[in-house]
Amino acid sequence: ARWRETCDERLAVELGVALLAAQRAEREDLDMLDETADALERALDNFTAYRQADIRLHVGLAEATHSATLVRAMTEVQGAMSDLIAHIAHPREVLASSNAQHHRILAAVRERDEIRAVREMAEHLQGTEHILAGLLPGG
Repeated sequence: ARWRETCDERLAVELGVALLAAQRAEREDLDMLDETADALERALDNFTAYRQADIRLHVGLAEATHSATLVRAMTEVQGAMSDLIAHIAHPREVLASSNAQHHRILAAVRERDEIRAVREMAEHLQGTEHILAGLLPGG
């Protein structure tokens, strides 16, 4: 199914971004990412605002790699995922849990812990994929 291919592409891009962001992120990148994570906290009751900040956070991680190719790839993957994510329920608790994962990813990136950054990102992505697998045809 096309959604599976989209999830696979997302996995490849997001894990690579997590790894390289942990290697390359500069203080300014991390400050911007922290501000975006704070915006996510403020948007827990407004999914449209939450999703916009979520996209900014993931693209911001790609920007922290200082690779234009990865920024383009992340932007494409986030756009493709937006349609799929629209199928998922978005209770406040789920969004709060997702943002807790964001904070763990950012902590790993800040500490330059590449393995933990990749592991946290994989866990973050698997939650979305698991829900999609149960909702979409061919799941």
